[in-house]
Formats: sequence, structure tokens, C-alpha cells
Amino acid sequence: MRCVGLLSDTTYPREAVKQLDRMLGDRNAPFPVKSAQIYGLRQIARQQPDKVQEFARKQRTRVERKRETASANTQSKLDAEFAFWTLVDNLCSSSTSPWSVLKEARVHLPVELRDENIPAKQSGMTLEERRLRNQLREQQRTWIARWTVEHIPAFFERFCTEALYRIGMADNSEEE
Repeated sequence: MRCVGLLSDTTYPREAVKQLDRMLGDRNAPFPVKSAQIYGLRQIARQQPDKVQEFARKQRTRVERKRETASANTQSKLDAEFAFWTLVDNLCSSSTSPWSVLKEARVHLPVELRDENIPAKQSGMTLEERRLRNQLREQQRTWIARWTVEHIPAFFERFCTEALYRIGMADNSEEE
């Protein structure tokens, strides 16, 4: 698939920083998850890119269960961890978040597979028109699925690198 390398060197590092900045605010703030979780996220993104959202949702569910019995002191830390896993989930395929791998895929869709070039479903369509429409929709889904499998690892490689850097920065500022 075209442009994995280009996006990996330009858009993905920039978006990783932007998304973490938006979530964390201060670069020296404590990071909401442990480095082991980031390494796990990176490994899943590399080996099973289609499972990243599932992993994030499981982590978020685990945090939700902890929040139910957490003291007031740990509540804000758990809220931050919950927000982190929500961000990871949204970065995969959210159409409502400011940026996601899915939104990036839609930007790079071949012209013939863009929504505006696929006929709308209407009553009175001939069998041939329906077949063509369904074929284009299926090609679009296949293209996006292939894009996701190739680009999720590339994006999360950059995202996890930035996250690990920030965890290291937070650890260093605590030592001083």
C-alpha cells in the first residue's frame, strides 16, 4: 500500500505528539499508564493490528472496574488511565475524534472508492446498478481494512515511542 513510509515519517509522529499533548496537556505531567502497558500496545500493534482496539477496550474495562472501588486519591489517576485507553481506541477508527487512522485512510482512498463516487442506495435501482454499488462498497471496505492492517502498526510505533519518551521524562523529573 502506498505512502506507509511517508506517513510514518511525517504525519504519524506529528499526530502522535498532538494527540498526547491534547490528552496530557503538560509534557512533564505523570504519564497515565506504565511503560509495560505501552510495550504491550506496541507489540499488539505490530503483530495483530486488528486487535489494538480490542486491547484498548479491555484495558479501559479493567480501569472502569477499578474505579468502582477506588478511593478518592486514586480516582484521578484512574480517570487519566481511562482517558488514555479511550484515546487509543479512538485513534484506530473513530470518525468523531479529530484524527484517526480511519480518517487518514479516507483521505487517501482511491477516487473511485470515495463515498461521493459510490451511488446512493435508492428504490428503483436496476440489478446492475445495485451490483455495481455493492461491489464498490465491498472494494472500499477491503481497501480500508488493508490500509488499517498496514498503517496501525506504523502509527502506533510512533505513538508508543512518544509515550515511552514522555514516561522517561516524567521519571527523570521525579528524580530531580
